[in-house]
Amino acid sequence: MEYDASRRLLDRLPRFDVKPGLERVNRLLARLGHPERSFPAVHVTGTNGKGSVVAMLASVLRAAGWRVGRYTSPDLVDFLDRICVDGEWMQRAAFADVVAALAPEFDASPDVPSQFEALTAAACEHFRRSEVDLAVVEVGLGGRYDATNVVTPVVTVLTNVALDHTALLGTTEAEIAWEKVGIAKPGVPMVVGALSGEVAAVVERECAAVGAPLVRAGTDVERRGRAGRFALYAVRGDDLPPEVRLPLLGAYQLDNLRRALDAVAALRERGWRISADAVAGGLASVEWPGRWEVVQSAPTVILDGAHNPAGADAVARAIVDWEPDRERRVLLLGILADKDVAGVVAALAPRFGRIAVTASRSPRALSATALADRVTEAGGRPIRYDSVEEGVCDLMTRADPRDTILVTGSLTVVAEARRTLLQARGGSAA
Repeated sequence: MEYDASRRLLDRLPRFDVKPGLERVNRLLARLGHPERSFPAVHVTGTNGKGSVVAMLASVLRAAGWRVGRYTSPDLVDFLDRICVDGEWMQRAAFADVVAALAPEFDASPDVPSQFEALTAAACEHFRRSEVDLAVVEVGLGGRYDATNVVTPVVTVLTNVALDHTALLGTTEAEIAWEKVGIAKPGVPMVVGALSGEVAAVVERECAAVGAPLVRAGTDVERRGRAGRFALYAVRGDDLPPEVRLPLLGAYQLDNLRRALDAVAALRERGWRISADAVAGGLASVEWPGRWEVVQSAPTVILDGAHNPAGADAVARAIVDWEPDRERRVLLLGILADKDVAGVVAALAPRFGRIAVTASRSPRALSATALADRVTEAGGRPIRYDSVEEGVCDLMTRADPRDTILVTGSLTVVAEARRTLLQARGGSAA
């Protein structure tokens, strides 16, 4: 099977209908001989920040000399950037080969697997064939019934809990916490961040029920500012570098860095060799496109996702830290229709002197007209663009060199803006 044929085959599978449960992914894995049992994993869930924690951990583990798989979603640069081994995307020929092996299962039952379930099975098989020492795996949605909850973790991580995907995960933080803590496993330490009272109670109860030791925030980290393309952090902890340079510049990465360092400590407790030099070197070489990625200067253009109110609030605080002058801040926003649009708009709109709205090509995108109405209701006066490309190009033309343009909202908007900007300067989106 050729790669293009494998993509067409996967595109026949449900892509946007979330199908909770592990029965379908287990059928796919059984056809492959259960590759998920061939490697240990660090399994990471949370409402926000889980992708950044995965990127940090994968980079640190590579620097420590381990062969590392990384599975994330959604894709930002390329369809195959979700599945990596030692930073290299899964190759097209290898992907097509795995899809061909899975294909008979797609029509073997009336309960058709989703595209995400097929991708999860493909990632597990790629990690087996690549003989990884460890995989760092990001939960797709929730945790308890997510397709990734088939891996065998040595450490699990819960970054935080906030309201998101309420139609699927629950309408309260306690209900969402129950879904996310479902990745806890007997005897496997779960690293958790600062949790609210009701969330903490749910996490403590569920971890106790399965016998998962809780590892609470223990690494002392302080943000010290920026130096060129790095954020600087002072670190105090056992066998850790006193200073960390992190090329993820958003101020909100402080909490994600804490979770990553707490996970390093938990891995060491379980026998994984990770030196202080590996921590410093791995964090300094993290690559995570579209997460406070500065892709342009004069004017400055920053790309970052903010798909729920908690994430939008973190991004809003980060932009104020980055550019104190509100009138120099320009927002280009696009959101998926199934998100808490009012909450995202309320967090972002007051922080910007100028606001523009758009819609990505995703069939789930809220129209630019509808988003403009929501921004107007919140007191803003938005410019409306019918496409991300149009918005990026026009704002770049209008901007003063001293301005900072933030492109945010859905990662589908971020991905389209990134391609537009890099192609405009003759570069590659990769």
